[in-house]
Amino acid sequence: MKHKLIKIIEIAVVNVITIFRLIGAIILPFVYFNKGTSTAAIFILVLFLTDAIDGFLARTFKVSTFFGSSMDALSDKVLNAIALIILSIEHRIMLAPLILEVSIILTTYSTYRFGGNVQSSKIGKIKTIVLDVFVILSYILISMNSIEIKNIVISHIIKNTDAFIGLFGGIITILSIIALIDYNKKNKLTRNHPKLVHVKYLDKERKSFKEIIRCSFDTEYYKAHKNESIMKQFYKRK
Repeated sequence: MKHKLIKIIEIAVVNVITIFRLIGAIILPFVYFNKGTSTAAIFILVLFLTDAIDGFLARTFKVSTFFGSSMDALSDKVLNAIALIILSIEHRIMLAPLILEVSIILTTYSTYRFGGNVQSSKIGKIKTIVLDVFVILSYILISMNSIEIKNIVISHIIKNTDAFIGLFGGIITILSIIALIDYNKKNKLTRNHPKLVHVKYLDKERKSFKEIIRCSFDTEYYKAHKNESIMKQFYKRK
């Protein structure tokens, strides 16, 4: 009983951190426009750090679940999108990666609807890491514009904030294009796979809401089926 209780607590802690990131992403615009760029830069740094923390804890405690995996992906996409929207208001270069990020979300959703596995590829993970780092650096640079620093190198970097953010935006755009091409290939393979087309699921019996919830938070179930599509988990197995 004690072991089970500890496991429930560990799952709860990991998911609370993930949900905090999602809520934080939603209120980020209010922080940015009401509290200033410095507070927003610290806030967004904390939000991005939670992505590494919840993943590390999930692996350490061995409490990965379908719910946690899905919420992690959702919170990451929402945070990236909102962070890019704010940046694109003053730096138009960030509109390109924003549009590409939305395109990746739509492509991933299409893959999910047709029964494909929507786990990130290596290219997607690299793109996400680079995007996260450059978005954080962009917010830090913007927040430092009003600070007088005597160091020549740092002062030069701050004075050329627009140029650096332009460079960041260009690199993110290139990686996002490569990632989108990769996701489109995966989507095409899924749509053409006779065993994965979503119509096939219509003749299967759906799990009850209670069964879906149980499977969503079951770590052993996730371990056994994590390489399958999320959509498949809504139907009973024959």
